[in-house]
This record gives sequence, C-alpha cells and structure tokens, in this order.
Amino acid sequence: MKKFITLTALAEGLTGIALIIMPNVVVSFLLGKPTYGPEGKITAMLAGGAILALAVICWILRNLADLHKLVQGMLLYNCVIITIAVYAFLGYHITNIGLWFMILVHTILTVWGAITLWAKPVSNV
Repeated sequence: MKKFITLTALAEGLTGIALIIMPNVVVSFLLGKPTYGPEGKITAMLAGGAILALAVICWILRNLADLHKLVQGMLLYNCVIITIAVYAFLGYHITNIGLWFMILVHTILTVWGAITLWAKPVSNV
C-alpha cells in the first residue's frame, strides 16, 4: 500500500504543480484545446491546487501503519476522474491522446489500489 500511496503522491503532485504553473499546456495536452479566458485558467489552477493538496496528504500519511482508508479515498478519486474523462469523450467527443492517457493512468491506479486492498484486508484485532 505504501508504494501505491507514494506513487500517487508523486504523480498527482507533479500534475497539480503543472496545472498551477502552466494550466494552458496541461489542459491542451489533456483536452486538445487551451483554456479560454481567465475563468478557464483560474479553474484549471484551482483544480491543480486541489490535486496538489491530495498529493501532499498522501505524502504525509504514506508511513502510517494502516493505509486502508487513504487508499479507499484515492480509489474514489480515481473513479471520479475516470468517469469525468469518459463523459468528456462520450458527451463532448473529445478524443485527444492526453484524455486517453489520463483514463489509462487512473484505470491502472484504480486496479492497483483495489488489488492492494483485496490482498491486505483490514484486521479486526
């Protein structure tokens, strides 16, 4: 579980920082078009801040003896990201390679996290 949380912290941390520093570049990669106007740019930066906060939480808590609740929370996060990305494809016909990359990465993280939880059930001792 520690490897899952550590990798999540690093990957999401880099993503969050990138969204804050260069939102147009990241959004263009993911969706195929840059943000338009200050509203889109600020929204992407706010999302970057939220993602960075998740990464910091994962990083700080990665050494806890029991990471089950944290992994469960990150599984929810990954499932939400996948759902929104699939909606972008189905509802808005966005087919950019970055969107598929995001779906692939979050699907891998979801499967890895689920296997990790299944392999190490919570002990009721």
